[in-house]
Amino acid sequence: MFVNKFAKCFALACLSLSTFSCSSDNDSTDSTEPNVNGAKYVASYWLDDYTQYILDFNSIDQLMTGEISAKGVGIEQAGSCFPIENTFFALSTDDEGSASFHLNSSGKLVQNGKLAFESSYAVGYTDDKKLINIGATWDGSSSDYELMIYNPATVSVEGRKFNDFSVDPANKKVLHWPTGASVSGDKLFVPVYTKDVTDGTNKVLSSDATIRVYKYPSLEYVTTIKDTRTTAIGMYYTNTGIVQTASGDIYTFSSNARAGGYPVTTAKSGVLRIKKGDAKFDPGYFFNLEESTLKGKVLAAYPLGGEKVFISYIPNDDDATNAVYSFLNTKTIFKSAILDLANQTILNVTGLPDHGGDEFFGVGSLFVEDGKAYKSFVTGDEARVYQIDVATGVAKAGALIKEGLYLPTIGKLTY
Repeated sequence: MFVNKFAKCFALACLSLSTFSCSSDNDSTDSTEPNVNGAKYVASYWLDDYTQYILDFNSIDQLMTGEISAKGVGIEQAGSCFPIENTFFALSTDDEGSASFHLNSSGKLVQNGKLAFESSYAVGYTDDKKLINIGATWDGSSSDYELMIYNPATVSVEGRKFNDFSVDPANKKVLHWPTGASVSGDKLFVPVYTKDVTDGTNKVLSSDATIRVYKYPSLEYVTTIKDTRTTAIGMYYTNTGIVQTASGDIYTFSSNARAGGYPVTTAKSGVLRIKKGDAKFDPGYFFNLEESTLKGKVLAAYPLGGEKVFISYIPNDDDATNAVYSFLNTKTIFKSAILDLANQTILNVTGLPDHGGDEFFGVGSLFVEDGKAYKSFVTGDEARVYQIDVATGVAKAGALIKEGLYLPTIGKLTY
């Protein structure tokens, strides 16, 4: 059985979230598609001891057959990985720094730049193919968090601004803590939960669904919006609580779950919507999952394309009897489903056993291609990649992850 290193993970300043793109880093104004000689699938890989590697595969079939091993084949690289603009960016706050990788003209995965980040607690993607990073001090010694814009084309930070994340400027010890970020048009949305650092314990407080809204790309603070129909959005370090769909609408996911690290309230776990162009929650939309046919609480959401997401959830009764922060554990108490957010319909995933939580990696752990989603799961004494048919919800077991726990990120690069 795998062992969760909870304390070590909380000390890591890493997270994972990703959207996948096969576009080029061509800086020219020519709008024609670049020539593509070939493609490879690239994944990050965690060993049992949390040593991290980057692996590449010639075919998606290699994720579905045999065994996946990093021995003798992977690039050892710390950090959380983000496929963005045909690069594979490993964001690390270690002394060695972050590193960007791409495929050279012969299809070999090579490093093409390094960059230092002092802190990284939340990440999100922009409409113009850049990355938002939010740095902060975990101990609450400062309420000033730094918002940054990372440009993958230049492997540089091209915009940054500090903002006071205290709930009330008169009390710097009760703070908003970011759980993700998403940009739609000229607005940056940062979901937060509330914590009290007065006694140094980082106590999580009950809170309504709350988002801090900023201008993009200036990163200027605009307002904070709240909704009492559900609770805090997302979870610590995961970035799986906010999704922009193909319509440009923003959807948020609130667990109200012990499994997510929250004190449970009378509000219901569910999904809220911010319509494209708006900076407020849609009062006519609430997808109540806790009282749906799932009878469960959503822990994480992963975009599938269109208006659909894949979710990991815990049944209501199981959440009441299991540990706080059980999303960090490999205990098989979680289930999965596919949601059509626009129509508020649910498709149960079949063929996938009950599975463990997703630890501190997020949206990048699920890759979608040709109507199939690929993601790794711990299902007891083993970890495997599973392929899920987006239309039918039918899952198929794939390659065994031999020495490790997860593939925290899966993407595709071209050359």
